[in-house]
Amino acid sequence: MIDLRSGLVAACLVATGGPAALAQEFPLTIDHAYGQTTIEAQPQRVLTWGWVAHDVVLDLGVVPVGLPRVSYGGDAEGVSPWTREALEELGAELPPILGEAAGEVSLEAMLALEPDVILAPYSGMTEEEYTALSQFADVIPFKTQAWRGAWQDTVAVIGQALGLETEAQALIAETEAMIAATAENHPQIAGKTVLNFVNRDDGTVSVRTSADPRSLLLTDAGLVSVAREAADANGYTYFVSHENFADLDADILVAFLDSPEAAEAFFALPYIASAPQVAEGRVAVIDDEAVTMAVGGAISPLSLRWGWDAFIGPIAEAAENAH
Repeated sequence: MIDLRSGLVAACLVATGGPAALAQEFPLTIDHAYGQTTIEAQPQRVLTWGWVAHDVVLDLGVVPVGLPRVSYGGDAEGVSPWTREALEELGAELPPILGEAAGEVSLEAMLALEPDVILAPYSGMTEEEYTALSQFADVIPFKTQAWRGAWQDTVAVIGQALGLETEAQALIAETEAMIAATAENHPQIAGKTVLNFVNRDDGTVSVRTSADPRSLLLTDAGLVSVAREAADANGYTYFVSHENFADLDADILVAFLDSPEAAEAFFALPYIASAPQVAEGRVAVIDDEAVTMAVGGAISPLSLRWGWDAFIGPIAEAAENAH
C-alpha cells in the first residue's frame, strides 16, 4: 500500500462524532441531481451510502456512524481491505454495517443511526429515497447521474459537506501526483495505446470508453486510450463479440476478470487466444476481486493507494512486450 497522505489525517480530529472544526463557513448549499441541500452546521454524525463515500470520509479522518456492505472484493463482513486498514489506523471500531452498497436504501437502518448528514455522491439513491431521508437529515446524492462521476468530484463534494474542503483538495492533489508519477517510474508504459475491458460471459466483452473512470486512470498514468465512443450517449462502455476480439487495436489490453480461474477459462477460448496481444504477452490481467474493486470499481484515493502497485505491475509487464 502506498502512503501519500503526508499528515493529512493527522490534521483532522479522529472521531465517530465528526470532524475537527475548521475555517470553512456554514451554512453552505450543495447542488445535486434532485435539487439543492443546505447544511446549516458542520456535521457531527456522518453516514455514507453507495460506493466510495465511506472511504473518502475515513481518509479525511472521520469515522462514519455506519458503513454500507461492499461484498465484491470485501471480507465476510462486507468490508474492503483498505477500509478496514483505515479504521485500524484511526484506532476505530467497525461501525454498524448496513445493507449492500449497490442495493436499496434501508431507511429504518439509516435513521436508527441518527445521522446529521447522509453522503451518497456515488450511489444509486432514488429520488424517493432522497425525499424520505431528507425529512430527517441533510442528504447529498449524486451530482447528475447514478453511479457516475470522477473520483475527484466525489472527494471534493464530500470535503465541502464536511467542512474539510482544504484537506479534500490536498488529498486530490496528492493522489493525482501518485498517478502522474507512474509514467516516470515505469517509462515503458508511457505513450502505449490501451483498451480495458471486462468479459460479459455472453460471448462479448465490454470495452470501456475513453471517458470511463477506469480509462481515465490509465491515461493519467501515461497511456493513450484508443477506445471508441459508446453507442449510448450516457454510457461508458461498448460491446465487442469474442469473434471480433482479435480486431481490438491497441498496444496493450487490460482485462478485469473475477478470478484466476475465470481468467484461465477466458484466455483459453479460441477467438481470444488468437488475438495478437494475448499471443505476444501484451495483456495485463487483473484477476483479484479486491484489486479490481480498488482500481476498477469503487475508486477513491484510499483504494488507489492500496491497489495501485498491484494494478500497474501487470500493465508494466505487458508494456515491456509491446514494441
